[in-house]
Amino acid sequence: MTVTFCGGTGRVRALAGRLRRIRAGRVADALLILVLPAVNGLRMSDRSLRAVASIRLELDAINLGDARTGVVETGGGGEVARLARAVNRTLERLREADDRAERARQRQRQFASDASHELCTPIAALRTRLEEAQLHPDETDLDDLLGHTLRDLDRVQGIVTDLLLLTRLGTAPRIAERVNLTALVRSEAARQVDGHDLCLRIEPGVTVEGDPEQIIRMLGNLLDNARRHAVRTIRIRLRRAEDGAELTVADDGEGVPPADRERIFQHFARLDAARSRDRGGAGLGLAVARGIASAHQGTLHVEESVYGGACFVLRMPLSPGHRA
Repeated sequence: MTVTFCGGTGRVRALAGRLRRIRAGRVADALLILVLPAVNGLRMSDRSLRAVASIRLELDAINLGDARTGVVETGGGGEVARLARAVNRTLERLREADDRAERARQRQRQFASDASHELCTPIAALRTRLEEAQLHPDETDLDDLLGHTLRDLDRVQGIVTDLLLLTRLGTAPRIAERVNLTALVRSEAARQVDGHDLCLRIEPGVTVEGDPEQIIRMLGNLLDNARRHAVRTIRIRLRRAEDGAELTVADDGEGVPPADRERIFQHFARLDAARSRDRGGAGLGLAVARGIASAHQGTLHVEESVYGGACFVLRMPLSPGHRA
């Protein structure tokens, strides 16, 4: 059976056209949905690449000596911003490391210069005396010449010994044994303190761990310093303080001004004429003493004495079997 729609051909054609237009619109929408994110992604990628390229160029400029302190941070929380902040943190740490290295190089150069100066002084004096004796043998008093020569040689030997010891104090003591600090303080005080009133307050049985020779050297330097600057009295106190040993060496001299209480522990430090080469050493004794204290996990600093002079305070850990 055949069905004929009167006047329906035009309607069918119109409907087919509308369907084609709908399909075309949907295809266009689908293309937009697919293409727009890709275009946006390319734009964002291009901006990110330009930002990364800018960071690279800024790093190249810094490597070539540009004085700038870092790369430009764009802000925000994107990966490029985080990269810029990470780069700046790295550059800051590198600058700090360079500053520390430069300060260490300056200290090394200053130390070498000071050591050379200190060694040249007695060597030059020794050479002058020997040349004068050679030019005027008949006018030379050999006993006097030998006395001055030996004193100059003792000074040179002392400086060299201190310098060698300082180079070894960056590590732990090579010898670690139980040391009776009470006995060492008593013996060194009796041996070194002469011509002054000595006041001892020493707790018995105070024992530490370390190198006996280095500890004796440290005590000797502290007592020698007190002996040279005391007017009349030197007071020594040794006691247990919690898990440590505390030794104080106080004198009734002029004391150390607060501004100089760290400087006196530097190499070749002298505060005034009272710490001259004639009365004192080369300015290494307190530096050596602090170095030995540090090598034994201890501390050494100076305070104002209640008796008017300086009070050096040494703290060291007690040996494990003698801790409270």
